[in-house]
Amino acid sequence: MRQSILIAFFLIFASSGLFFPVNLKAQALGSDIEVTISPENPGPNQSVYASVVSYSTNINTANITWKINGKTSLKGIGEKTFQFVTGDLNKLTTLEIDVITNEGDKIVKIISFKPVAVDLTWQTTGLTPPFFKGRTLFSHENKITFIAVPHMIGTNGREVSPNNLVYKWKLNGSVMDSDSGYGKSTYNMTGSIISRPLQVEVEVTSANTAGVGYAETVVNPIDPTVVLYRKSPLYGIEFQKALIGTVSMNDSKEASIIGMPYFFGVSSPYSPQLSYKWSINGISIDNDTTQTTRVFRQIEGTNGTSNISLSIENSYKILQVSRSEFDLTFGQKTAQ
Repeated sequence: MRQSILIAFFLIFASSGLFFPVNLKAQALGSDIEVTISPENPGPNQSVYASVVSYSTNINTANITWKINGKTSLKGIGEKTFQFVTGDLNKLTTLEIDVITNEGDKIVKIISFKPVAVDLTWQTTGLTPPFFKGRTLFSHENKITFIAVPHMIGTNGREVSPNNLVYKWKLNGSVMDSDSGYGKSTYNMTGSIISRPLQVEVEVTSANTAGVGYAETVVNPIDPTVVLYRKSPLYGIEFQKALIGTVSMNDSKEASIIGMPYFFGVSSPYSPQLSYKWSINGISIDNDTTQTTRVFRQIEGTNGTSNISLSIENSYKILQVSRSEFDLTFGQKTAQ
């Protein structure tokens, strides 16, 4: 009986310092099989589906044996599919598939799994006010950095340094070759003018261990935001209460209103890239687009309601535009 065993090893060129993965197959008269694993990079204690297919022999009549860590789990004629569960984090699981064809050829496939946990997070540039407790959200055309934090255990029983691992980054299904490689645990990019969700994947491997780590995330770019606040001469900006809906001046003769841009791709609200366009009842106040704050005064003996609106635009990033408004009542006492 002829036997074909898939062997994977590294061919090392000492003179150049390079190493290349090489797969050798000892073909049994063309009888070979392909193995499909889903998911390709399973995590710890995760169900895995495996299947075999052949284009050179009738796999439906072959005697197929599935083994996990050397122990037979399933055996029979035409047993083309198999389900198993991976081990704990950083624990090796070996899947062996023995196929005996009608022609008497034996083919052996061995696949190893060592789940590695990878934390994938991100951070982005963008303007937020002082003491902002929330997360800076990713806005159109801003810069964003993805950070992979793998937890891979080496042969010495200790966690391998992220700087000693190999990273393969993908953006929307395409491999980012220049950003992938040894020690490249971060991936930096700038949002496109054609705004769409960012699907980022990272695969982490090591030349010294069998572990493979995988993580993915999807980040949806958002529109920047403008929030209007009242500015008090005693307490400063009243960040605790955004101005929306209807706001009354009560007994005050004037109201100082400040527009605060959120998540715009600038470092300061006073950046020359930003244009502030204030209006009352849809009519522009003036042509000055540098004023972050406006003071609205009540004319003696009048009462009513005026719509106050502010539009902020980033002249360097055309997708970064936002508008906010509220109705300001005056000349009457209205509970806020």
